[in-house]
Amino acid sequence: MGTAEAPKPPFPGPPGEGAPSWLLPLLACPFCRGPLLGEGCPGCGRVFPRKGGFLDLRAFRERPHLALANRLPPVAALYDLWRTRSTGLLSGGRLDLAGELALLREWLLPTGGPFLDVGTGTGVYREALGEGMVGVDPSPTFLKVAQRRRPGAYLLAHGERLPFREGAFSGVAIGPTWNEFLDPEGAAREARRVLRPGGRLFGLLLLGPGASLGLFRPTPEALLRLLEGAGFRAEVRRLGRLGLVLAEVG
Repeated sequence: MGTAEAPKPPFPGPPGEGAPSWLLPLLACPFCRGPLLGEGCPGCGRVFPRKGGFLDLRAFRERPHLALANRLPPVAALYDLWRTRSTGLLSGGRLDLAGELALLREWLLPTGGPFLDVGTGTGVYREALGEGMVGVDPSPTFLKVAQRRRPGAYLLAHGERLPFREGAFSGVAIGPTWNEFLDPEGAAREARRVLRPGGRLFGLLLLGPGASLGLFRPTPEALLRLLEGAGFRAEVRRLGRLGLVLAEVG
C-alpha cells in the first residue's frame, strides 16, 4: 500500500535569492483570493508555474503591442537609460528622477510598510524603498533585469488582479505603468483593496490630451474621478506632461 504524498510546504516567496519572510502571509490567489500553498491554490485548484525563475501569478490581459515590446530584451536592457531622463523631459524640467524618488519616499515611508511596486519594470521604485517592498510586473524579461541590477523580492503579476490579500500593504506605488493598464479603473480598485486603513498610493503617469499611441492617457480631472471612485482621497498635480498622484485611503 502506497503512502500519501506529503503536502508541499508553503511557497517561501519569490524564487529570487533572499526572499523576505514577511512576504509569505501577504500572498493570495489572484483568482479566488485564497492562500497559496507550494505553487498552487488549494481553494480553486489552479497551479502557478515559474516563468524565467519567477512565480507566475499573472491573471489578466495586456495591451497586445505593449506585451510584445516588453518581451524584447533590448527594451528592458535600455529602460534605465530612458528612465533616468524621461521624468525631466516629460515634466518640462520641473522634476527629475532624483526628485521623483524623493517624493516617493516622502509620501510612502511614513506609513511604515510593507510596500508594493506595481509595474516595477527594472525595480527603480522597489530599490528606492528598500527591502520592505515587493515589485510585481507582467514581463519576465524586465524582472530578469531587475533581479540582476536591483536584487530583491519580485513576482510576475498584473496590476488589475494583484496576488495579495486585502489590506496587505501600507503603501502602493504605480509609476509609468499606469499608462499601460488595460483596465486602469480595475487597477485603482486593486490598489485600494490591498491597502490597509490609512494606506497611501503614489503614482506618476503621462497625462492627456495628446496622441495616445494605444496608451491610457487621462486628463487630471478624469484621473481624479477614477481615483475617488476607487475609494481614495487624492491629489493630482500636473508637471508638464506628467501627472503626480498622491492619494490616501478614504
